[in-house]
Amino acid sequence: MTNIAIPIDTHVRVPKTAEVVANALRRRIVRGEIPEGAALPSESLLMEQFGVSRPSLREALRILESEKLITVRRGAQGGARARRPTVSVAADYLGLLMQMDEVPLSDVYIARVAIEPVAVRMLASSPDRASAVRELRRLLRQEELASDDPNAHHEATIRFHQRLVVLSGNKTLALLWGTLQAVLAGEMRDSASNRPRRRERVRKRQQAVTKALDLIEAGEADEASRFWREEMIRASEVVLRKHGTKTVVDVFS
Repeated sequence: MTNIAIPIDTHVRVPKTAEVVANALRRRIVRGEIPEGAALPSESLLMEQFGVSRPSLREALRILESEKLITVRRGAQGGARARRPTVSVAADYLGLLMQMDEVPLSDVYIARVAIEPVAVRMLASSPDRASAVRELRRLLRQEELASDDPNAHHEATIRFHQRLVVLSGNKTLALLWGTLQAVLAGEMRDSASNRPRRRERVRKRQQAVTKALDLIEAGEADEASRFWREEMIRASEVVLRKHGTKTVVDVFS
């Protein structure tokens, strides 16, 4: 029998003690074994449980704190508590990667345009679409009432789009949308200083969204998705004309 020599990778990286501890605690937090807001065991108990030194344990806690999985209060009454990370955590990392790769803003808008029409199709096919449309009509009304305040109107518009995707029932789409929206940050704001011009944009949006909601409520999934995609492309083109197609993601702006 011929012996086959198996090459040994001499560059295998052994995880640091702090990384092993952080991974174990991370797993417990994500799985809900340590609920959101609950205090982690004391340092002395964790040191005994994992058989590690205080410096290694504190390094592990710093790792989790940087990942927004815990908050740490210093002092006699301090300690670490589990927390649920928000979509902004993923957006921060994604934004950095996009900027380092010089991803143009147009790419982000195209990706976002790809998500919402799918959500619209799913919503129009849902048996619960009537109640969802009622909620979305209320949000659209809030947009209209905030139309004279650019900042308030922007926030109301974001809430509408967010709920539209969430109400589709697909959590993955909702998380992807939230991450991309956080990367875009304030780029969607209407920069038009001319009030009549802004009001005309608001009026056209109200008409378009009302038509989309009518199609969703009627269960016209294909038509609703097609119409929403066309409207989103038009809206994105307005913003991209402002920035140009070569403007890249800038998380520090």
